[in-house]
Amino acid sequence: MCACVKMADGACVYEEDVDTLCNCVPLKKVISFDVRYWRCSAGSNHGDNYMSIVKRIEVSTHEFSAAVEAHKGAQYFSFIVKRQIVSRSRRQLFRCDEAFCNEINAYTHVIPVLEKYFVNGDTVFPQCYYAGNDKKGELIVLEDLKRLGYRMPNRLVPFDLHHCEIVMKELAKLHATSIAAKHLGDSDFRERYCKVNEIVYCEEAENFYGNLLSSSIEEAVKSLRESNVDGSLSDSICVIEQLKAELYKKIMYSINNASDCVSVMCHGDLYVNNIMFRSSMDDSSTCQAPKEVKFFDLQAMRYTSFIFDILHFMFTSTKRELRDAHTNSLLATYHRALHNRLEQLLNSREHLASIRQTFSLENIMKEFAAHACYGLAVSMWVLPAVTFDPNNIPNLDAISEAVPKANEIKVTQKLTEEYHSRIKDLALEFHQNGYFRTWLEK
Repeated sequence: MCACVKMADGACVYEEDVDTLCNCVPLKKVISFDVRYWRCSAGSNHGDNYMSIVKRIEVSTHEFSAAVEAHKGAQYFSFIVKRQIVSRSRRQLFRCDEAFCNEINAYTHVIPVLEKYFVNGDTVFPQCYYAGNDKKGELIVLEDLKRLGYRMPNRLVPFDLHHCEIVMKELAKLHATSIAAKHLGDSDFRERYCKVNEIVYCEEAENFYGNLLSSSIEEAVKSLRESNVDGSLSDSICVIEQLKAELYKKIMYSINNASDCVSVMCHGDLYVNNIMFRSSMDDSSTCQAPKEVKFFDLQAMRYTSFIFDILHFMFTSTKRELRDAHTNSLLATYHRALHNRLEQLLNSREHLASIRQTFSLENIMKEFAAHACYGLAVSMWVLPAVTFDPNNIPNLDAISEAVPKANEIKVTQKLTEEYHSRIKDLALEFHQNGYFRTWLEK
């Protein structure tokens, strides 16, 4: 049985051998029936995934219909397959091979040891059935979160307070398991986390990602100049231009030289496109409120200060109004959830008191302010993708073929009013909160 996923123009991207996937990949452990029917579809929306091809494969004992799962005697299962993108130039330019390898290592070496410390199996990640290679190349086979009721939020809608609180609590859970693993199984954990590598802020990636960040800063400054009709952005523009030449290297140093006492296994790319929520009906049964969240896409998983995950999420997935009103309360939410989980995992261990002090709310807030410019950098980098018009998504394959260097990549024609609005708010926020001054003093 072969399933074929096609591009919009009808070209075949990959031909999936469902028999091989069901029998050779360890899916037979979770598929308890003989597969007779299958179908394959896109596993993510256009514009939601840039570093791999994501496919949803459904298998069943009966022909598919709207009610296949309700068919008497029917058995049904679905799973997600991630594969490398086809374009060789795009893979090389965007370092997709390194990213895919890092995600395989994360699922193979790191996640298993972390999941030992999740209480009652309440992992923050989808279950991984297989991560490795087959005859077509690298692949990752994952639990289909959509089948379990999880849905991706609309990337054009910034998270509200309730969504942020759920993410912060789950992020604290992830970081707490990392802290527990480090203190309870030190040598094994350290051996395993060394299997994942920094793929963005490292010397090997500097030529590409350093230039890409510089290009993103140039686009942001251009946007700010156009918005600076009253002169309120002049100081911010001046500082951002000063930061342009050194921001990448400063972030690289901060990430790779974070103190071990505050370092945890970080997701590395926690923003709206890598988060799914599951909802439940509220008491009035009139609307759905999210109650659970899962994180996925672990290409950038890294071992560094916990604060980089928080900054990455806060500055890419929320708007200034929420941060102005709730940053301190969200950091307090993270602090409480982290300490509650550490109490569960470490109980009365002798080092718990020192860990609690290291991760005091005061220290969390200090880390946030000290490294806030990471949030600015990642925002200038990610916001074009977050705010793109879904009907006008750039063709990265075509860009990769035409543009051999990162600093030549331009998407100015794709930038939206939402992008310009958010960039302006970010510049004013960083100036008024003193984040620029803190960074420059460092």
